Amino acid sequence: MFRLKELRLECGLKRSKVAADLKINAGTIANYENGIRQAPYDYLIKFADYYGVSLDYILGRENYETPVRAAQTLSAAEMQLIADYRKSGQLGKSRIAEYAQLWAERSQTGT
Repeated sequence: MFRLKELRLECGLKRSKVAADLKINAGTIANYENGIRQAPYDYLIKFADYYGVSLDYILGRENYETPVRAAQTLSAAEMQLIADYRKSGQLGKSRIAEYAQLWAERSQTGT
């Protein structure tokens, strides 16, 4: 997978962080990044979702990132929030969304 290492480094992440977030062994990720092994399709989907890019981009079939990724580079803190959100159950996701909406509204009104 040509772009896994490139994406990880671009996001400023350590392999151990990605491994912990995705629940994949860091050594396995190293093998994928270095072309020693090929990742199964379910792992490729995890990587694409995690980095916010298409599978074609990861596989080198596209030379451009998805519009969402190209338009916005996430900070490490933002990526951590997304990873935590994805790990949450449905109730947790609902509460996180409500809390985010509350703070967004407060920011708009200046309170």
